[in-house]
Amino acid sequence: MADKEQWNVGKVATFVRLVFGSYRILRFFLCDVMPAIRSRRVARREDIISHLIAQGCSNREILTECITYGAAGVATTRELIGVAAWHLFDRMDLRMRFLSGDEIDRITILEEILRLEPVVGLLYRRAEQNLILDNDGRPEHISAGTLLAIDIRAVNADRAAAGLCPHRLDPNRRILGRRFPRSLMSFGDGPHRCPGAAVALLESVIFLNHLFRVPGIHLAQTPTITSNPLVGSYELRGAIVECNQRLQ
Repeated sequence: MADKEQWNVGKVATFVRLVFGSYRILRFFLCDVMPAIRSRRVARREDIISHLIAQGCSNREILTECITYGAAGVATTRELIGVAAWHLFDRMDLRMRFLSGDEIDRITILEEILRLEPVVGLLYRRAEQNLILDNDGRPEHISAGTLLAIDIRAVNADRAAAGLCPHRLDPNRRILGRRFPRSLMSFGDGPHRCPGAAVALLESVIFLNHLFRVPGIHLAQTPTITSNPLVGSYELRGAIVECNQRLQ
């Protein structure tokens, strides 16, 4: 009985999130995207909406791109900054290395954190042709058109790519295979690899470098962790950062 009640509560919570999510998307479209579309139809600018209008895209397609470029990029970068800051607050050695290194060193640390804590935990891809995959020595036949769910966390912890102790945060880690980035599949791969990967890493490096140079900065309250079922990952909320010293 208890399991059934919990299942029902879970269904209600999922429905409520779906309703509020749809409401936020509708509000974003009516209050932000649609006014921008109208203004760009009158006078084009050097931006993505003007480009999409010129390509003959529908309002729905423009909304999808705006969510991808704006909301999705902002949300994932925010989570990256949050989880990276949490690790840096927890580990003095990591924080000192981050602050004393150059930009490449800092990005290396962030990529290792992201490998271990991918902001997007699930990617969905549809097979364009018949495939035969190696499943621990057994052939796995995939038909063309099959929708595949890729577990990014499992891929990033595969010893064949990450090496020994794949669940340990190690900035000195050597990724096996020259074509793989240090974050492995955290930004995707191939033609669908996140186009804003470099921007997200650089933004995070700049922000965290300034944050951790504030005298007396410390984590007064750790964040709570909730799940995001849409991308199979986490959301960090409620962290409180305090400073013991007055800023000059």
